[in-house]
Amino acid sequence: MFEHYLTYQKADPKRQRRIAIASVVSGTLTFSGIIFVWAANKMNITKVDPPTVQFLMVQMSAEEAAPPPPPPPPPAAADTQEEVEEKEEIPEEDVPEEIVQPKETPDKVPDVKKSAGGAKTNAVPGGVPGGVPGGVPGGVLGGVLGGQLGGQLGGVATKRDATQATAPKPIAVVMGNAIYKPDPEANKLAATKAGMFDKRPGTVTIFFCVDVDGKTADVKTKKKFPHNDPKVDEICRDTVKKWRFKPFMVGGKATKICSEVDFNIKFN
Repeated sequence: MFEHYLTYQKADPKRQRRIAIASVVSGTLTFSGIIFVWAANKMNITKVDPPTVQFLMVQMSAEEAAPPPPPPPPPAAADTQEEVEEKEEIPEEDVPEEIVQPKETPDKVPDVKKSAGGAKTNAVPGGVPGGVPGGVPGGVLGGVLGGQLGGQLGGVATKRDATQATAPKPIAVVMGNAIYKPDPEANKLAATKAGMFDKRPGTVTIFFCVDVDGKTADVKTKKKFPHNDPKVDEICRDTVKKWRFKPFMVGGKATKICSEVDFNIKFN
């Protein structure tokens, strides 16, 4: 029986070849595993937990300030007219003219009117003695053509645009007309370099204007984040660009105004 087994084993060379191949493969894998473990110990690879942010607090401070006083009413036209009439009542001294007999008598005598004081005037109704053609009734002597009543002599006639931006307004007054004013997104601030590693608090000041249609414009960083992370400044600017307001009315017209807002950023 034993001899039969030996004869059967010797007659099957394929099985011996398979056993040899399996031995070589197992030995190679074992050697490779030993080399890998040795290299890993040499490299000293350690697993580091990702940074986590427990909570993030954003504060937006606003200075309480009283609303600006209403603009003073324009001077009444009646007062200006009375001043002009008072000036008209002052008589001018008559200078005696030498009477000379003309050599030729014109066929038509020009129609020349005289004022109450005897001075010659133009034919403009309500004109002032000494005025020039093209002047405005109720004007002042020495004024500029095209000027405005009540203006100063020698001044430049300018027209103020109702949509022109005025001086910066307090943020408390501007926020009174706010329709949509979201805070900076906490997940974006937490993903910045300051939120993941530094975590020191700081303040960012943003300058912005509210246009006549209620949208923010001219958004700029006036005071940067103190810990050298421009991404925090960019997130604050993007937040202000999303704000919307009701138009600010001055004299019945929408007016562009500007202001500043502080973002107090705190990480934990």
